[in-house]
Amino acid sequence: MKKIWLVPVLLIFILVGCNDAKNGKLDTSKIEKVVPEGNVTKEQLKNTPVSYTVSSLDVGLDSLPFDLKIPKDIPFDANPLQISTIEDFKHDGKNLRVNFTTTAKNKTDVILLMITVHNFKVEYSGAGKDIELSDGVVGNYNGNTVIFEKDGIYYDISYNNKNISSQQHKKDIIKIANQML
Repeated sequence: MKKIWLVPVLLIFILVGCNDAKNGKLDTSKIEKVVPEGNVTKEQLKNTPVSYTVSSLDVGLDSLPFDLKIPKDIPFDANPLQISTIEDFKHDGKNLRVNFTTTAKNKTDVILLMITVHNFKVEYSGAGKDIELSDGVVGNYNGNTVIFEKDGIYYDISYNNKNISSQQHKKDIIKIANQML
């Protein structure tokens, strides 16, 4: 009977540990800060996002204070999707932009997929057409790009593939977007 206090105490430790993993800030313990090159003043650095590189997609995703679904079914024979940079706009680990890229495995195919994700509101210029994505999300399709928002996360998917028709391109980019919802 004396050990009945042990269960609630263990539950509290487990909950605190889980909460600490995604505490609302970028975890920089496993990612590398990019040192700016050139003659940059301290004042300029204050207004420039802090950039980070990551050793792998999983390390980068684990470092983020929010969860992302990564598209698994890329509509071309692609190199593995990579995080090219994580940028911290306010230097506090809270206002982040994550840039993902992949290209065609075949070097002669000029195919590029870029995905940019923000966890803060971003204004985009240009007029496109509204399109329906899964989960009732409405996106904006404009040429080679689809932009949408879900749960305070803003997505910008750019896909360039001259080897397919414009109709196939639209189907492919919508398929990529739906995998992220």
